[in-house]
Amino acid sequence: MHALVTTVLDLLGALALVAAAALAVGLLLGWPGALAATGGGLLLVSWLIDRQARQARNRRNT
Repeated sequence: MHALVTTVLDLLGALALVAAAALAVGLLLGWPGALAATGGGLLLVSWLIDRQARQARNRRNT
């Protein structure tokens, strides 16, 4: 259960950072920049989560 709570908190923290970056970019470049920053940030978060899961799976299999 502790691992699930930690994972959810990590995900919420990452999404908050993506939202903050999108707002900052939006102030400088407008809506298109904010949407691009949000999309890129979400892709980065997704990639990091998949990478961690893949590493954990590889550790279990060796």
